[in-house]
Amino acid sequence: MEYFDIHCHILPGVDDGAQTKEESLSMIDLSYNEGTRDIIFTPHYMRGKNKYTREELRQRYEEFKKEVQEKYPDLRLYFGNEVLYEEGIIQDLKDGKIQTMNDTKYVLVEFNIRTSYSQIFEAMQKIENARFRPIIAHVERYRCLFKHIERIEELIRMEVLLQMNISSVYGGILDENARWCKKLVREGHISFFGTDAHDMEERAPYINDYVAWIEKKCGLDYLEKTFRDNPQKMIENKYIFD
Repeated sequence: MEYFDIHCHILPGVDDGAQTKEESLSMIDLSYNEGTRDIIFTPHYMRGKNKYTREELRQRYEEFKKEVQEKYPDLRLYFGNEVLYEEGIIQDLKDGKIQTMNDTKYVLVEFNIRTSYSQIFEAMQKIENARFRPIIAHVERYRCLFKHIERIEELIRMEVLLQMNISSVYGGILDENARWCKKLVREGHISFFGTDAHDMEERAPYINDYVAWIEKKCGLDYLEKTFRDNPQKMIENKYIFD
């Protein structure tokens, strides 16, 4: 099947991801060969630490998109931000300083791994009260959520969407983090997968190595839901929760 990568750092020279256009194009080649046909570029947004304004990022994205699609005309590209939540983010969203996911109401949000659950819960409430739809990036990283399935379920009841890095399902029975990630996947709590790719070495945009386990344990329907149906609804600004 064709895959949809909703979280990556392939756009060159804008954050801690790909630094050169050549590296970015190599990542695109790998993504395409893995079967990815839709990609949302999600450079980091950190208040006071961004290299570029939203408008400058947009221009860089459009220039890079044009070059990529000359080689891969069937590769669909979109633009967003991965937003580090902190004080003032809500106002920045309202002021249009942050690039939402394909100009929709969906926002990809990350936290410090030591952020408390009460802070994450409050942040989700504030984003939703501002009429945006939050997606928590790499949900498996946060210590306050680890092995707290009741907190995961509470967030989902709030209609918060959860993204997992696809490589996180890799690991054997002795890998405690992999066991936790597999539990979240098996119980259907993950709405999206992404590569969170940053380079061609340790954080390359591989997908195929991990998909087989998801299909085996959860079935093709869940694979299509997380890699195709939900992302498509998201970029079209459609409601995802059934």
